[in-house]
Amino acid sequence: MNRELKKREKFCYGVGHVLNDLCASMWFSYLLVFFHEILEFSNSMAGNILLVGQLADGIATPFVGFESDRSNISCKYGRRKSWHLVGSVSVALTFPLLYMQCIGCGQNTPEYAQFIYYAPLVVIFQFGWAATQINHLALIPDLTHDDGERVTLNAIRYTFTVVSSIFVYGVAWGVLGLPSSPSSKNSELSPADAPAFRTLVLIVVGTGILFSSIFHLGLKEGPSRRHSFIEPEDFCTENCESKGQVVPDENTQLIHGPDENTPLIQGRDENTPIIQIKTPEITTIACSINHWYDWFKKPMFYQTAMLYMCTRLVVNLSQVYIPMYLTDTLKLHKQYIAVVPLVVYLSGFLAAVLVRPVTSFISQEVVYFFGGLLVLGACIWAHFIPMNSFMVFGMAVFLGMGTSIILVMSLSMTAKLIGKATRTGAFVYGAMSLTDKVSNGVAVVIIQNLNPCLCECNRCAVFFRGVMSYVIGAIMVLALISLFTIKFTKKIKPSSQIENIQQHNGSDDQQSE
Repeated sequence: MNRELKKREKFCYGVGHVLNDLCASMWFSYLLVFFHEILEFSNSMAGNILLVGQLADGIATPFVGFESDRSNISCKYGRRKSWHLVGSVSVALTFPLLYMQCIGCGQNTPEYAQFIYYAPLVVIFQFGWAATQINHLALIPDLTHDDGERVTLNAIRYTFTVVSSIFVYGVAWGVLGLPSSPSSKNSELSPADAPAFRTLVLIVVGTGILFSSIFHLGLKEGPSRRHSFIEPEDFCTENCESKGQVVPDENTQLIHGPDENTPLIQGRDENTPIIQIKTPEITTIACSINHWYDWFKKPMFYQTAMLYMCTRLVVNLSQVYIPMYLTDTLKLHKQYIAVVPLVVYLSGFLAAVLVRPVTSFISQEVVYFFGGLLVLGACIWAHFIPMNSFMVFGMAVFLGMGTSIILVMSLSMTAKLIGKATRTGAFVYGAMSLTDKVSNGVAVVIIQNLNPCLCECNRCAVFFRGVMSYVIGAIMVLALISLFTIKFTKKIKPSSQIENIQQHNGSDDQQSE
């Protein structure tokens, strides 16, 4: 679909992930806090609840992506929107129950019994979240093939992600911190704050349902491209260049020949598409993706997955542990678990607005690198902030802008990886999210089990300071290393591939003589 999208369509697309974004903000920012401080779960059991969710999401994500790609829905509603609707309903029905005390539970209810109650709800919620996320992302390549438009859609999408998080933290500030709030009398979180979390989750889910309705009523998916092969004009130029392969132009034509693993001197199989270069007479492989498993043959697929995983780890771990950093390390009032994240996402909103025009004259990799430097600056700053210091707001600005930039760019680079091979786009997003979900769940469980805090003490303060500085900073460094490998791969020129083939053909001619 090469037509220019209307502003109404861009808006309707942008709000299609609001329900997920609202729930994700509560999930990562307040799940551990709610289960540990309100339900009084142990550190390890609270981490296990989050791990169950991340594993369920990780398993559901590639399954949903695969089924979404292969489903052949004949109705006009569209395969992506149909899966999106199923996911939205699942999220709306289960997520509110996660922030309410379990039905029939009392003060003497064993912890394992409550875990059994919440775990299935978490699994259903995460399936719905995955179905909504993957199919919303997979709509981007289906809606437009223009890189600029795709960056715009990603920026709009992330802008609403930021707005959604701002909304969550604003409401949380209202129910936890304002003088008129009943729960504002105590400076520390306790089981007495359970009604405040119930109010918060009902407002969040109700708002998300409203925006999901706007998405489904206002955006038409359009026809899906379900070719058995990719047309000559549909070859992903960027991927071909990154593989050192020849990009088709007016001097090329599509023929059939051997696959990637077949030497050029062997006979051709007439079912495999390649590119025939007329001048000079050199044959090479085109970067076609006919099936989902073809992606496993592409090195760029693994590099982008690593970059996306590290990016999500930085964003999510900072979101999960900043409330504990504020209350246990800096000893701030409980209202700051809403105020400081609010500053983070306001800064992220500003960065998301500015990133679109910047990418028109600066490459995505350079913009990502700049965002990574901001995150590293925030990690260093977090290490030196003293207790009860308002310097935390400066750190929050750096963190918000940095995480916003790297997330937008990583999503744009994933869409660029897919190119015009939209038939398997949902699988790619599913595979990326699989690494994201599993790594986040494992990371949180490891951190929770290493957590020495059984009560408020200096060990708690040191521990969460280390998480916000050393752990997140190290992951950001790993993300930048992955970025450099992608940049290096893209510098491989098609001409080097041609020279190698010419040399190979020349040596074969000499041997034949």
